[in-house]
Amino acid sequence: MTEIAKLLSELVPKNDEYITIAIDGRGASGKTTLAEFLRAKLPRFTIINGDDFFEPLDHPILWGEFNEERFRDEVLRPIKSGRHDFTIRPYDFPAGKLGRSRHLRIDQGVIIERCFSFQLPINWDITIWVESPSEICLKRGLQRDGAKAMGERAIAAWTEIWQPKESRCIAETSPRKKADFVVDGTQDFNHEEWLPRHPVEGIIK
Repeated sequence: MTEIAKLLSELVPKNDEYITIAIDGRGASGKTTLAEFLRAKLPRFTIINGDDFFEPLDHPILWGEFNEERFRDEVLRPIKSGRHDFTIRPYDFPAGKLGRSRHLRIDQGVIIERCFSFQLPINWDITIWVESPSEICLKRGLQRDGAKAMGERAIAAWTEIWQPKESRCIAETSPRKKADFVVDGTQDFNHEEWLPRHPVEGIIK
């Protein structure tokens, strides 16, 4: 953790406003766990979770997906313009509907964790890939409360739609090779060595 903390203290944000960090990886790879770990270490960073932009879907297998339009309007546009204050409306899973509006204030930086975040049209300062085997991700995903409730439908969603989509994206874009940091999603993040895979642009020399 020492290395990434030092890096952040020396980094010049590409948008001249605040540092932008993307956490990417397969579904259930450990992205949210990593974001929560970083929240404790980086209190001046705002965390945005992809699951907040879930929306129910009328589909024979899937019961929901990312609402990309809402994510674009509520998150991408404000961040791309360098805004420090904006509002999102996260999905309320227990209530099964959109929740109340939540005001966000970005201070030193923002961390977005969600699948395919590397592909978002943001000139990221730092990218972190969470590496976990697909079989472990599948096991974790099916152990979640929502998946348990869906039963066989959840198995089909993960094995027929979500994981094949992730595998295609990984094969086409090689996110592990492009990431500034790669961490093991099966291990305790406290024990990770946070060493850059390649020089990160914007560091003060």
